Amino acid sequence: MTSVGETLRSARETQGRAMTEIAEELCITQRYLRALEQDDLSKLPGTFFYKSFVKQYAAILGVPMSKLQPGIDALVLAQEPVEAAPVEVPPPVLEVPSGPAVRTLDPLVEASNRYFSNRKIGVPVAALGAVLLACSGFYSWWNQPPARQRAAKRAQAPAAVRGSMPSGVAVSATSDPDNVNHVVLNLSATETTWLLITTNEGQKLFSGILQPSQTKTLTTAETAQMKVGNAGGIEVRLNGKEIGPLGERGQVRTVKFIAPDKYEIVEPAPPPPADSTL
Repeated sequence: MTSVGETLRSARETQGRAMTEIAEELCITQRYLRALEQDDLSKLPGTFFYKSFVKQYAAILGVPMSKLQPGIDALVLAQEPVEAAPVEVPPPVLEVPSGPAVRTLDPLVEASNRYFSNRKIGVPVAALGAVLLACSGFYSWWNQPPARQRAAKRAQAPAAVRGSMPSGVAVSATSDPDNVNHVVLNLSATETTWLLITTNEGQKLFSGILQPSQTKTLTTAETAQMKVGNAGGIEVRLNGKEIGPLGERGQVRTVKFIAPDKYEIVEPAPPPPADSTL
């Protein structure tokens, strides 16, 4: 019987095809194709690849697999080792002692068991949780401001001002413990503005220029008056209450603060009439 390798080589030579051409077309090295034609399975990766290479080689040469299959089976069977029959090993016979078995613990295990108690741990865990809750409550209470301080702060601020004052505006008390009325001015410049603030007795409280976004707070126990060089460039609060616009931009205005809740904007004196005498 013609072997598989001889049949493939004969078909290739009959068709006049070189081994190099077939190797490039099948992407199989010439060394493997040469081993196929020599029926040398020792130079191939294994019987699985041998069957695959033969199938591809026969397909490209047009050789039917039915013609090659008996030779493939015979060659593969000759290469595969014969498995030895399994030897039955009888199971081991275990001798059961007649008396009760006593297991001796390892010394390390026995020593480690001394640190574990059989007592229930529910009570210690509950006690630990109670301690943690008590500490957390005390910490929260300690970080809160005392109630006396909160009550004192509420008592210091006048009730009328607390209800109407917008957020972010500092408000001072309008009276001290001796019931002396104060005039508290909160000034906020929106444009560059010149100011002169004096008491009615002529004592200078402030004189200078406020730049945009600059603020100034003044407190006096007496009535006062303020002269503004740019009436439209400043906002004024008297004891926390906004007194409204003082005038137009660039106008000079004088404001008299008569009481903690009263003020007066002095209108500028009219210009003198023109002299009509010739």
